[in-house]
Amino acid sequence: MATDYLPQPHFYQAWRLAHQQELSGEALRRWDAVRRFEEARRGGLDSKTAADVVGAARSTLYRWRAKLRSEGPRALEPKSRRPHTLPRCTIRTPKLTRAVETLCKKYPAWGKAKICRLLPEELRASESTVGRVMTTLRRRGAIGYCPRRGTRFGRRKTPRPYARRLPRGVRLHASEPGQALQLDTLKVHFPTGETVVQFTAVDVCSRWAATHIATRATSKCGADFLDAILAQCPFPVRALQVDGGSEFMADFEAAAQRQGIELAVLAPRSPELNGRVERIHGTWRREVYAVYELPSSLRALRPQLMRFCHLYNHVRPHQALGYLTPAEYLRRHHPDCAPQSHIS
Repeated sequence: MATDYLPQPHFYQAWRLAHQQELSGEALRRWDAVRRFEEARRGGLDSKTAADVVGAARSTLYRWRAKLRSEGPRALEPKSRRPHTLPRCTIRTPKLTRAVETLCKKYPAWGKAKICRLLPEELRASESTVGRVMTTLRRRGAIGYCPRRGTRFGRRKTPRPYARRLPRGVRLHASEPGQALQLDTLKVHFPTGETVVQFTAVDVCSRWAATHIATRATSKCGADFLDAILAQCPFPVRALQVDGGSEFMADFEAAAQRQGIELAVLAPRSPELNGRVERIHGTWRREVYAVYELPSSLRALRPQLMRFCHLYNHVRPHQALGYLTPAEYLRRHHPDCAPQSHIS
């Protein structure tokens, strides 16, 4: 039969004085919480209100009360959280520290796993110990991190001479034709296995498209594409939005500066901010390259490309424009920018 270890309130002080030398302060605090909880319940409070008065959760109080009744006050002693099995502690001797320092200076790009395997047998330690030794050596300044040169991790960023970098999550907005054009490239694969690059530009406001095709995605080809944009767009171009591709640097950037066109560069890895041109590339893939058989030469592909671009600007209804073509949209909303003539 379980012994009731919940004495009446007038016995509590005597009980505590008798047992305070045997129980820890935490065990006495728990026992006192259970006592006050029971007093509050006997005073007519419900369990939730009584637990709030005591300042402990009901489930915790019930658990402590069950331990008191079944095992006695000793069961309220807090148990140690020390794990049963502890990792083997390796003594970091000065000899081990010197050996790790020598290996780190000899092989600065290697981590603790490789350094650990290179230690002599008499100094063999765990990877964690070697890692802690390396951390201590770095704090002292005895060793440093491996410098990386000529890679994307350690390459020094040079500022663009003309283009401005947009903050992350920011893109150009436009309410007038030519106020902002989005540019990107698309790889086109010939049946022969040869690959060419299609440059595409889309006006954010009117969805007017301009295109150019080249053998490679170089900045010189990008500069030629800028000339094609100015020739194909019926409105003046004031700003261009590009990603960080090399085809939109160097010659392309210099050409934009000569023309007085603002050049904005998106933050890295943010194609969603170039959604207009990404969308038209999907149209080219589904409605052109997946439907029509491509010629085997770049010279034969150029007139077909211009014909499809004309189809996109003058014939194909655009859902975002209320099923108007870009040309009809310009004539209806911006008649001063409407195209005067087009390819027949």
